[in-house]
Amino acid sequence: MILSPHVVGIIGIIVLFTLIALGVPIAISSAFVGFIGTAVLIGLTGALGILYTVPIEAVSSYALSVIPLFIMMGILALYGGIGQELYAACVKWFGRLPGGLAMATIAANALFGACSGSSVAAAATFSKISLPEMKRYNYNIRLSTGSIAVSGTLAAMIPPSGMMVIFCIFADVSLGKILIAGIIPGILSAVMYMLSVYVRVKLNPSLGPTILQKVSLKEKVFALRYLLGIATVFVVLLGGIYLGFFSPTEGGAAGSFVVFLIVLLRGKMNLHMLLLTVKETVTVSAMIFFIVMGAMIFVQFLALSRLPHFLIDIVKVGQVSPSIVVVLILLLYVVLGTFLDNVGMMALTLPVVFPLIEFLGINGIWFGIMVIKMQEIALVTPPLGLNVYVVQRLAPKGTRLGDVFLGIMPFLIMDVLTLALIFIFPQIVLWLPATMAG
Repeated sequence: MILSPHVVGIIGIIVLFTLIALGVPIAISSAFVGFIGTAVLIGLTGALGILYTVPIEAVSSYALSVIPLFIMMGILALYGGIGQELYAACVKWFGRLPGGLAMATIAANALFGACSGSSVAAAATFSKISLPEMKRYNYNIRLSTGSIAVSGTLAAMIPPSGMMVIFCIFADVSLGKILIAGIIPGILSAVMYMLSVYVRVKLNPSLGPTILQKVSLKEKVFALRYLLGIATVFVVLLGGIYLGFFSPTEGGAAGSFVVFLIVLLRGKMNLHMLLLTVKETVTVSAMIFFIVMGAMIFVQFLALSRLPHFLIDIVKVGQVSPSIVVVLILLLYVVLGTFLDNVGMMALTLPVVFPLIEFLGINGIWFGIMVIKMQEIALVTPPLGLNVYVVQRLAPKGTRLGDVFLGIMPFLIMDVLTLALIFIFPQIVLWLPATMAG
């Protein structure tokens, strides 16, 4: 019996998820299934040709070169002590409010996201900086660890964002526009988190005792000097992209250079740190590139199976509402987030669902920001919840993993509300990109 191409495609997806469930790395799983599936559809010769050409084409893309630049920017910021200075400034401004230290952590994480595309790096940085302070003031462990874990995810939304680069690899969307589109949703997410902390501590002051020491206006204004470096990075990187002065890749290079200069001028750069930064940049970039290579082989297989077109035909016949399709896709990410990392989720789903999004006339930037928001949620939800594991490992001895997961639950409610606002009011996402030069 000869199977139809789309049936082969469905079987391929089932085999892929089975391999991943068995613990096979996603890069190897996707490449293996893509190669075997292609061989079934067009023969071994054609499959070998794809295996020879596709990986090289995938990683030699000019657009992909921005990933190491964004990663280097975040690592430099991490080792350069920028997070510590941001936290000090935010404590001056928010410290005496109800839950002020947790709010300062969220605000500092949002600012740190403007020079780091790594959520895990942000979570690790502020676990070391703000957890000891919150412990000193007897903050509830669930509030303190939860606020660090969720605010670390802001680096995925606030540009520069590595997740947005990955999204644009598998979706026909302008990287420059989606980077700019993430600014307002990122700020909105941070405000919602801070509002959650304020209300909860206001209702139950024992969660976050108030700091009694007063801070003068002069001290607050003087603390703003710590924000000058981040403001410079933000203006150079995003201002240049927004005004059309340079591409996202050129912006990544400019932003990395500015962060390097900031760290250098503050006397925090040495040969050991430079070598460590390069090593970690290469390691993380290689991991991402390896996943992209495997995913691109799988994408070729999906294209040959015509599975995306098959899904379009089903939606066309069923006359399914575009809004329902988007909701179902977002719910799919909730399920996938329980056993796949962020890069893997996008690599495996976007080649299938994005043609459907285009067919339905849904704005790709708006859809992309909601997908990125789902990636943020996946970073803190069980059983994976990578940020949660990072925070728990760096938390005071005796902190249980369950405490951290329980700590993020109130913030997840705010995430759902933020996602609902973006869904109902698309202009939250689309207004700023619409004003871009060019």
